[in-house]
Amino acid sequence: ILGSSSAAEQLADDPAVQRVMELLPQVTIALVGIGSLEPSPLLRESGNMTTAQDTDELGAAGAVGDVCLRFFDAEGHVVHSDYDRRLVGADADQIRAIPRRVAAAGGERKHAAIRGALLGGWVNVLITDVHTARSLLEG
Repeated sequence: ILGSSSAAEQLADDPAVQRVMELLPQVTIALVGIGSLEPSPLLRESGNMTTAQDTDELGAAGAVGDVCLRFFDAEGHVVHSDYDRRLVGADADQIRAIPRRVAAAGGERKHAAIRGALLGGWVNVLITDVHTARSLLEG
């Protein structure tokens, strides 16, 4: 995450970054986390990359969670924002094009984010706790 969209564009234009990004279609498995919009106390205290202003703006746009810092709403749809334009890395389509997307996530605080990630096809393998699994099955 960069401070501005223009800085992200400049970094994305760097040949070294472009070479890495060109390798994305070759990725066949990704192990990812599912983040909730509100960071955990540990992330909040350790210097979370998402500022309070970013969190407020993403929340106002309907974001409930993220995969690889790409935020989505409760139905798994991408939430387009200034935050998204400041990122350098795989975009939503590139992430979802990876054949096997494995997430390890659980806990009540993340239920909405996990549900959105599954509904939106962000992940297709989920490792979770029994309480989260029950919540997902019960709807």
